[in-house]
Amino acid sequence: MSNHPVELGVEHPKQTARIHVVIRLVLLAAFAALGCSGIYWFLYLALPALATIAILRKGGERYLTQDAPGIVTVLRWFASAYAYLWLLTDVLPTAAGSPVDLRIQVGGHPTAGSALLRLLSSVPALVLLSLLSVVAGILWIVGAVVVLVRERIPGPIARFLTLTLRIQFQLVAYHLSLVEAYPSLRRAEVAHAA
Repeated sequence: MSNHPVELGVEHPKQTARIHVVIRLVLLAAFAALGCSGIYWFLYLALPALATIAILRKGGERYLTQDAPGIVTVLRWFASAYAYLWLLTDVLPTAAGSPVDLRIQVGGHPTAGSALLRLLSSVPALVLLSLLSVVAGILWIVGAVVVLVRERIPGPIARFLTLTLRIQFQLVAYHLSLVEAYPSLRRAEVAHAA
């Protein structure tokens, strides 16, 4: 069992329809045309600032009890969307019935200062996630070709993409001061093995 408060599991389909690869390619091309990488960097800087503002207004405990449930709901939707884009499921993100299970055990004692410090303290995890994402991008291409040929993503590729997605959401939850636990590759592997 995982000792990290952020767990992500994906029920991988036994068969992946080829048309979904085409849909994903169109969606990814549209996102690229919009310049989504700039949005990622903006969010990296903005999320701790937004958490800091909420913590200043309400205090850390009220931030976790009042704001965190809504934030976690939004993160679950994004986890489902990413799992779809990353070939992990053929189910588009909806409010219910997703094969993606993101659980965040909210906790800790966030302060405005600790929320802002996460801009710096999360840099090593961001570097790790960036490296994993480069490999995941290459594996995505291989996985998409295999899906077009065999209508199934290979298990090792699906597991690596799931691991990368899990690390991403550990980082986001940490970055939003929802959890105190730092993103961890080791902990992510333990969660996967459970």
